[in-house]
Amino acid sequence: MATDSLIKAIDQCKQCIDEKISFVLQGGAGSGKTESLKELLIYINQTNPKAKVMCITHTNVAVNEILSRTGNAFPVSTIHSFLNGLVKDYKKNIYTVIGELFFIPEFVATEKTENVSDKDYKKNEYDRYKKMYEKYADKHYQLTHESVEKIVGKKDYDNNPETFNKLLNDGIKIINNKIAEYISSKDYSTIGYNDTKFDSFKDLTYGHDGLLEVFHLLINKYPLLSKMIADRYNYIFIDEYQDTNADIVCDLIQVSQSSGLTLCLFGDSMQSIYSDGVGNVDKHICDSLISIPKPDNYRCAYEIIKFVNPLRLDGLEQEVALKTNAKGEVESEESRHGFVKVLYSICEQKPTSHSSDEEKIAYQSKIDALILKAKEYCSPAKILMLTNKAIAEKNHFQKLYKVFDDKYSEVGDQMEKYLSSIQVLEFCDICNAYLRGEYNTLIQSIRLNGYVIRNLSDKKKINDIMSSIVANHELSMWQAIELAVEKKLIKLSDSCVNKIDQERAFVEQCNRDESYQKFKESYLSGKNTYNKIKDAIDIPSKDVFDVFEAIYKRERFINELLSPDLKFIEALNYSKYLAEDTEYITMHKTKGSSIQNVIVVMDEFFWNEYKFSSLYSPDSDGNTNRVINSRKLIYVACSRAISGLVCVKVLTLDEVEAFKQAFPQAEEIS
Repeated sequence: MATDSLIKAIDQCKQCIDEKISFVLQGGAGSGKTESLKELLIYINQTNPKAKVMCITHTNVAVNEILSRTGNAFPVSTIHSFLNGLVKDYKKNIYTVIGELFFIPEFVATEKTENVSDKDYKKNEYDRYKKMYEKYADKHYQLTHESVEKIVGKKDYDNNPETFNKLLNDGIKIINNKIAEYISSKDYSTIGYNDTKFDSFKDLTYGHDGLLEVFHLLINKYPLLSKMIADRYNYIFIDEYQDTNADIVCDLIQVSQSSGLTLCLFGDSMQSIYSDGVGNVDKHICDSLISIPKPDNYRCAYEIIKFVNPLRLDGLEQEVALKTNAKGEVESEESRHGFVKVLYSICEQKPTSHSSDEEKIAYQSKIDALILKAKEYCSPAKILMLTNKAIAEKNHFQKLYKVFDDKYSEVGDQMEKYLSSIQVLEFCDICNAYLRGEYNTLIQSIRLNGYVIRNLSDKKKINDIMSSIVANHELSMWQAIELAVEKKLIKLSDSCVNKIDQERAFVEQCNRDESYQKFKESYLSGKNTYNKIKDAIDIPSKDVFDVFEAIYKRERFINELLSPDLKFIEALNYSKYLAEDTEYITMHKTKGSSIQNVIVVMDEFFWNEYKFSSLYSPDSDGNTNRVINSRKLIYVACSRAISGLVCVKVLTLDEVEAFKQAFPQAEEIS
């Protein structure tokens, strides 16, 4: 039973530690992986106190949690602190690789395969070219403050891709030479980790992601670094390995297999919902890295475990494990019973991203009715769903959402990425820390950005500034950022300054382009398709129309984003939503704490990365990655529930039979 499996997993880990064999402890949601990690650290301290151990986790909160149980027997660190500690003193070596953070790779065309049509191949190649051209344009502007020519249209590119690829690569070579010249003019001693999210070309410092790349480059260029790690540590523990950068995990596995280092990984590949994590280490499983399954579940009710087990892709069957409290009392089996409900309603046809607002509203009303019914079974509950227009309205960031919805056909996580890149979410985090009364977090953040705090008067000044900002609901989003910079609460990165400068330069360029202004005038008068506009102005092809339309959408996006009408309070509300400080929370960021009652809305809301019909009709989607992503996301969302889980889905009539076969307990709500 569960108790036996627990002993077996822990005993296997202890045996690996004694025999210095690297292992992966693979356990599902609520399996107590972190508790096992703590127990094994204590075991090493008791049996081999002179062992050199490093424990790596993802956040400072997790660091403090582990230290509270294990004491100061062994160091516990975030991945960034650990890696920086290894490389920070080798600045001459870093100097030889730091250019890779800023160089643009040359564009290389891919070969067409037999299973891809000419049309799809050409579209994919142009999309790749377009992304690389945008990178080149950004870097060119950053270095020269001059804009490059507009990107060539798809039709012209398709006619002669080799020529345009060569022109792009010629430009990239010139820019990379300028980057190399600048680096060679700098003193290597100024290079270092800046402990922010951003690399700085101006200062030659690197942020969180840059540090990971620097380490990866160094360990592959200088074999001595691997030996140094093996000499310094007998054991390295990594918590939540699946979300750790893939290159870093593979580098450490390589070190463990070529030296006496024992690597101990704890996590769950089914919970790898972030694209930059390693996900799984299946290809590395061998005699020198063994897999240890941990089927226990200390979180979920019997009924929920039974529901989520079939969603797993690795065959791990979780079992209820009864918790023991501080007094040594074991919880009763009766207390671990809960419920699962699956509700559905039927619609004639689901809307697409191009459907009318009326069709989308009617469809959303069906989802709202299902959620209302679900609340009858479990209330209060957190409602997990993918970000969409309705959720933006419910959480009061609908204008902000519309700005992105008007530009991107699939908003997806574009909002979070863009608002992070211009440091809006960074300042929102500071404001939310103030609102929650987490003053130590607030002070730590602004000190990192250069704010000097000497006495009580300085703290009072911060309080006055923060209270005036969060109370001013008329403050625009960009005004709030400018005010934060002025008051030295945040420091804008090179990439942020470059991005905003370039966006403004783009708008100015649009205003000077007479042919584009004629297009915009006709477009806004109602001639917003190629067939409607071609007779009104000189526009040679649909390809040219598409280019002008993309320019218009970008210009409108920039103007609206920096407009006084877009209020900072909306960004603040969006950040609270991301932080799960609302009733409706994003399914996309669901890896977190347990929730008593959960309502999961199984609808994609036009996100292309997911197709939840693959849960009950596996052959409905030929995109293997999308099928895997969909199962993982629903597994993670459902497995957060402690006692009550209700899943809701709107189906077309032809989906009902397959849905009821997969979920026999499903109830139709008319």
